[in-house]
Amino acid sequence: MTKNDLINLAYSLELDLKYLKKELQFQLELNDVEDILERYKDGEHKYAWQAGAFQAMVKGDNRMLERAIENIEKMQKKLGEAK
Repeated sequence: MTKNDLINLAYSLELDLKYLKKELQFQLELNDVEDILERYKDGEHKYAWQAGAFQAMVKGDNRMLERAIENIEKMQKKLGEAK
């Protein structure tokens, strides 16, 4: 592997990590539990609304975690190919 190949690999992994970090930060900001509780504190069906909102949050988290794992596996593969 040449020095240029290593530089390109490092840059590619850096971009992958930046993307992964932004995705994780975005999901974290969406998971504002206090906002959900406040938004749905009143009403006849508040517990159903809260449960639905939390279910959507968990589903979003699961999808994001699956993508994060796939991205990490891709990074590991790139590193493995570089050896």
